[in-house]
Amino acid sequence: MSLASENYLRLHNGSAFYKKRDSNRMNVLMLAPHPFYQNRGTPIAVNLVLKVLSKRGDQVDVVTYPEGQDIHYENVNIYRIPRLPFIRKIRPGFSWKKIICDIFMFFKVIHLVATKHYDLVHAGEEAVFIGLFLKVFLKIPYVYDMDSSLAQQMVEKYPNLKFLVLLLEFFEGIAVKNAKVVVAVCDALAVDVQKYKPRNVVVIPDISLLNPN
Repeated sequence: MSLASENYLRLHNGSAFYKKRDSNRMNVLMLAPHPFYQNRGTPIAVNLVLKVLSKRGDQVDVVTYPEGQDIHYENVNIYRIPRLPFIRKIRPGFSWKKIICDIFMFFKVIHLVATKHYDLVHAGEEAVFIGLFLKVFLKIPYVYDMDSSLAQQMVEKYPNLKFLVLLLEFFEGIAVKNAKVVVAVCDALAVDVQKYKPRNVVVIPDISLLNPN
């Protein structure tokens, strides 16, 4: 097992937010707002989480984009939004393509929570706001898998939005503060989010493309 896999196994087996309840397994809704699977950082990290949860015997439903390679693990179901003819080759980072895909993700999630029971939501990137919605209206706790500051990311990509930075940080702060746990990709990010007063922060370093397994 690689160091990355050992880190995920330690996190999900040892941390309170992923300890099993009275039943034999947890029902986890994972929100992956990106093509999955692709051989790059965030999808590799999601893949490692799925390996760990599958091995634990948890039931995991993944909602993700239409692009990407299918993978198969026991107790893991992949739900993809419809393939849209005008949206292809979705790249990392904030974009109009991702906004449209996220809207479709939201409706897919609403359909799933209307028909299934979930103990926990594991939300990556901007999908944390779907997780926040589910917590407010359905009382389902969520874990925020945080690769970067969304507010900083948007301002860096679109400098004209700099005047909105306080508003963007306000919403980011709400998402961080309401998460059961924030999983930060590095120590610097873990320190930065302290300004939002999170409940709990753990650090799992990003996954190297040289050793994804």
